[in-house]
Amino acid sequence: MNKNFIKNLSLWLILGIFSGFLFLNFNQDDNLPQTLETTSPSVVNIWSLKKWKAWQERSNLLGIKRYKQVIKTGFVPNGSGVIISEEGNIITSFHVVDDSFKNNQKLIVEFNDGSTEEALIIGFDLDADVAVIKTLGEKSYLPMQIRNNLENLKVGETVIAIGNPQGLGQSFSIGIVSAINRQFKNKNGSFIQTDASINPGNSGGALIDSKGRLIGITNFIESTSGGSQGLNFAIPVDIVMESYKAIIN
Repeated sequence: MNKNFIKNLSLWLILGIFSGFLFLNFNQDDNLPQTLETTSPSVVNIWSLKKWKAWQERSNLLGIKRYKQVIKTGFVPNGSGVIISEEGNIITSFHVVDDSFKNNQKLIVEFNDGSTEEALIIGFDLDADVAVIKTLGEKSYLPMQIRNNLENLKVGETVIAIGNPQGLGQSFSIGIVSAINRQFKNKNGSFIQTDASINPGNSGGALIDSKGRLIGITNFIESTSGGSQGLNFAIPVDIVMESYKAIIN
C-alpha cells in the first residue's frame, strides 16, 4: 500500500476525531443555558432580619446638628442555599446561618423568581459546616438533582457555581474542577477545588456539573484580597448528604 496514502488516511482520521471532539464540546456549551434554566429554581438566596444601632439627625437648631441613637431593622444577605426536597428542605453552610441561630433572627429565602418565604433552622453539623433550614410555605419545591457517582469526578471537568455573591442576586460562574480531596489543617474533611468564581455570599450555594447535577456546596475561598482569586472550595455532595440525613433523622 502506498505510504502517502497511509499518511493521508491517518491525517484524515486524526482530523475526524478532533472535529468530533470539538463538536461534542460545542454541543455541551450550547446546552449550558438550558442546564442553568433547569437548575436555577433549586438555588435560593438567604437573608436575615437584623437589628442594629445607628445615629439619626434629630434637629438642626440654630445651625447646630443634633443626633439621637435609634434601632434600625432590615434584611441583609447571608448567603445561598440548595433545595434538597419537595417539602422545602434546604441545605447550606452553617456559617451562613450561624449569626441568625445565635441571635434568634428571622430567616427569609428568596427564590429565583423573586418570591420569598420565611424559613426555620432545622439542625446543623458543626464539624462539616452544614446546616438544614426549612421553608414555611406549603407549595411543592423543585429539589436539585444529585450526582451519585462522585468518585468518578475528574480534574478538568466543567463546573458551574450558583449563588448570591455580595447580595446582588442569583448569579452563575463557570470553571473547572481544579483539584479534588483538598485538605486543610484548620478545617475538617476534604474539599473540591475550582476556579469558578466564588465570592462572599456564594457560601451555601450549588456547585454543579455540566449536566446540572449537584457535586458540592460552596464553602470558602482562599484569597489575599477578600475576593475570588481562583482558589475556591466546595464540600463534596456525598459528605453534605451524610450530614443532611443525620440532621433529618
